[in-house]
This record gives sequence, structure tokens and C-alpha cells, in this order.
Amino acid sequence: MTKHIFDRTYHEYFEYHGNTTIEHVRKKGGATVGRDWLIFNSVEEAQDFFNDKSE
Repeated sequence: MTKHIFDRTYHEYFEYHGNTTIEHVRKKGGATVGRDWLIFNSVEEAQDFFNDKSE
């Protein structure tokens, strides 16, 4: 699953592929300027974080 966040400067999105890791990608002008992996202690924590980002 992917959640997109649009900003005037950056295009950010979160990708959740299951398990306890979420990928956070930040792009500017089509080029990737940042990529982070968010690691959680449980699947439930990862799902909660991902679902909170869509609100």
C-alpha cells in the first residue's frame, strides 16, 4: 500500500509492504532526495502509523 503526501516543495509517500517496516520516500522535481526505513516493534504499530498518515 502507498500513501502520498503532496507539499509545494516535496512529494512524499509511505509504502507499507507488510510486517514491521515502512518505507518513506521524498522526491523533489522527480528526483529522489531522501529515502528512510521506519522500523516498528510490531505489525500493529506499523499499521497504526501507516493508517494515521492517511488522515
